[in-house]
Amino acid sequence: MPRVRLLYEKRGGACFVPHVALATVFTRAAARAGITLHLTEGFSPHPRMSFGPELPAGVVALCEPVDVRVREYPERSGDERVWNDQMPDGFRVLRSLPVAEDAPALGKVCRAAHYRIWPRNGRVEELSSRLAGHYGEDVLDLSVEDSDRGRGVSLALANPAANGIGGWVRALVASEFVAGWQDLCIVRTTLGLWEEGRVKFPGATEIYHQEGIE
Repeated sequence: MPRVRLLYEKRGGACFVPHVALATVFTRAAARAGITLHLTEGFSPHPRMSFGPELPAGVVALCEPVDVRVREYPERSGDERVWNDQMPDGFRVLRSLPVAEDAPALGKVCRAAHYRIWPRNGRVEELSSRLAGHYGEDVLDLSVEDSDRGRGVSLALANPAANGIGGWVRALVASEFVAGWQDLCIVRTTLGLWEEGRVKFPGATEIYHQEGIE
């Protein structure tokens, strides 16, 4: 059965769609697009999909992967326009990548993540220090940077499946550094492998330039 690997973004209100609902989003888009998905066996069959490491609701994502198993129309299922015509507001498929049957699963290629974080209280240097203290040796790169959004933190983090950003935010709330998620703007820009001093998703380097992810 063909496997289609899509890279997608979720912005605006779409960032509040929880991880558990993503399969429904893509299943409904596939049905509207006339793409037949491969289903699991058993009493409660469901489409065979796998996603990258979970993100808390409210975090914007700019380059997230999903592997979709399809039964029919592999040429249509690999066309970004076919998906985007049916996706809800805020979701957009950036690229479809060919995937060989023996290619590594997403868990093997999502070994690092890059985030940009802006605190609304302006205490950027302290935020950076708290990130370093919380994640320790799993911090691959950490710096304070200026952008159009203002002064914030750039963070590259190893093992995003285990190092969720939610635990760190809860620690900030417990220490009263912030009152809650509303005091932070968090964007996950990329998932992939740590190569040449940055996080790259295999086979998708050109996306970072075209979509302004870097």
